[in-house]
Amino acid sequence: MERTEALLIDHLREGDETALAPLVEKYKRMVHRLAMQITKNHEDANDVMQETFIKVHQSIHTFRQEAAFETWIYRITVNEALNFVKRRERRREIPLATTEEAEFHPDVRHKFDIANDPQIQAEKAELRHWVTKAVNSLSLKHRIVVILHELEGLTHAEIASILNCSEGTVRSRLHYAWKQLRNLLKPYVDATKDL
Repeated sequence: MERTEALLIDHLREGDETALAPLVEKYKRMVHRLAMQITKNHEDANDVMQETFIKVHQSIHTFRQEAAFETWIYRITVNEALNFVKRRERRREIPLATTEEAEFHPDVRHKFDIANDPQIQAEKAELRHWVTKAVNSLSLKHRIVVILHELEGLTHAEIASILNCSEGTVRSRLHYAWKQLRNLLKPYVDATKDL
């Protein structure tokens, strides 16, 4: 019999270590995807994922069931990834491997699935390259709201809860990020108009 998430959380709070594994299994892809989008490095994302689940285990007693468990894990992941990036920047380490292609949320990826036409695939690859490059050039605080809203599909309220800021701040950061992205992608858009 499969244990429900609420039951798993209760068991974990009571010290049942076996309750952690199903929660890790359920959320590991989401945590890694988000960590990868923030850190832009596979090894760093793996470290963030590990730290996230250690923090979940250590802090499960602080989880108040007023918010969704998934939102709580998003918050921990974002905080761990931000801390990791800040530590890396303080050490002035620049990762050699960067994200060439954002790993889109499955629902978003499905919406953009097109026929396997080589020309269309080449155009999609070039567009992904430009968009990824533009998103990665945003400041960390702006990149995170774009990732959470556009790639993870979270609402302004959920993002505000995760980032511990107001919804107005989230909207403002998204507005600024979209303005920056329009400017950064203008050369690509102009180039494709000439084709």
